[in-house]
Amino acid sequence: KEKIKNKEAVYYPTADSLRMEDEQAAPHILFTITDASGNVVRKLKAAAKKGLHRIVWDFRYAPFGPIDLSSFDESFVFNAQETGYMAIPGMYRVSLSKFEDGVYTDLGVQESFKIQALNQSSLPAADKKAVDDFCKKVAELRRVTGATDAYRSELMEKLKYIKRAVIDAPALPITISKSISELETRMNAVNLQLNGNGSLARREFETLPSINSRIGTIVGGLWSTTVAPSETYLQSYQLALTEFNALYKEIKSIDSAMTQLEQKLEMHAVPFTPGRLPEWRTN
Repeated sequence: KEKIKNKEAVYYPTADSLRMEDEQAAPHILFTITDASGNVVRKLKAAAKKGLHRIVWDFRYAPFGPIDLSSFDESFVFNAQETGYMAIPGMYRVSLSKFEDGVYTDLGVQESFKIQALNQSSLPAADKKAVDDFCKKVAELRRVTGATDAYRSELMEKLKYIKRAVIDAPALPITISKSISELETRMNAVNLQLNGNGSLARREFETLPSINSRIGTIVGGLWSTTVAPSETYLQSYQLALTEFNALYKEIKSIDSAMTQLEQKLEMHAVPFTPGRLPEWRTN
C-alpha cells in the first residue's frame, strides 16, 4: 500500500512461482517407532511448527484396515476408529525426521524407551510373545480381507457405470448385459461370504457369521485386552482363514473377467468408465 502511495514498483510473484507454491506439499515432522529388532512399529505425523509440542503414542500398531481419508464422525456414540493391536512390553526406539519437498531427512534424533506392563488384568497371558504372534496373523488377515472387500466395492461401482454404458453407448451390443449380470451375481455371492446376509440383517433376523464378522469379533475383543486368545478366537480365526482362501480365488477370477469385459468396452469405443484408461494410438 505504501509503495503504491509513493508510486514505487510493487513486486508480484511470477506465474511459475504461484504454481510451484500451489503444488508444494506442506512440510511435516515424522516420528518413527521401532522395536528392539529394528522393525518399524508405528509412524506418527506432526505439524512442522515452531514452539514446544507434545505427541502421544498409544502403544499400538497402526490400523490394518483399508486406508481411509474421510473425517472421523464423532457424533455417533457407538462409532469407533479402527486401531492396531498393542505392542508387547520391551525396549523401543523413536527417531525423528522432517518431510520437505517430497523428501524425508533424518534429523539425527533418537531416543530409547521401555514399555512396561501394568499387570492389572485378571487373566494375564502367560506367553505374551505367543499373543503377539497370533495378533500378527489376525492383523494380516484383517489387512487382506479388508482390502479385498474394498476392491470388491470398487468392482461393483465399475459395474454401475458399465450397465449404464449398455444404454448410452450406441456401438456396445446389448447382449453384453448377460455377462454383466453374471459378474454381478458372483460379486453378490462374495459379499455374502465376506459381510453376511445384509438382506436378513436389515430385517432384524439372525444371520450366520461372515468372514469379516469373525475377524471383527477377534479384533474387538482381543486387541482391547492383554489376555491370551480364547479357544473361540483361535477357532474363529481358522474358520475365517479357510473360508477366505477359497473366496480369494473367486475374487481373482472375477477381476480377470472384469478386465476382459472392459476390453470389450474399449473395442466398441465406449466413453470413459471408472478405472479404465482409453487406448490411443499416436499418428
